[in-house]
Amino acid sequence: MKKKEQTPDMVKLFKSFKNAVLDKQPTYEQMIQDVRMMKFKVRPVSGDFSFLNFKNHHFVETLWKLGKMDDFIEKNVMKIDKKQERAFFNYFDGLYRHLQDSLNTIHLSELSPDRSRTKRNVVEMEIFKERGRGRAN
Repeated sequence: MKKKEQTPDMVKLFKSFKNAVLDKQPTYEQMIQDVRMMKFKVRPVSGDFSFLNFKNHHFVETLWKLGKMDDFIEKNVMKIDKKQERAFFNYFDGLYRHLQDSLNTIHLSELSPDRSRTKRNVVEMEIFKERGRGRAN
């Protein structure tokens, strides 16, 4: 009798993501290396970017979580049963929104003493992950 290939249980899948990513974060230095390998790109849209500190710990950690989540989804999306797709995407959509909200509230400014703290510098940027292109046939 052949064993039927089983689809992963959603609770186990979510728990494995939590245990492997959210609960076991590497050092800050390792996160920086991982984020570089994830090929995130920051595209300025408006504002003065000259005073921003992109090595802000919270910023790096949030990008790292987003990248790990993206990798996890990519690896597991084809394994889930069609009936469980909605739960799968609802869970990760909620986490994605939480991380995106977190990015929107991070203070990246490095104001020097000569810069006015009363002047509010508003910047807008796009953060995206560079995807490899498929091989030409």
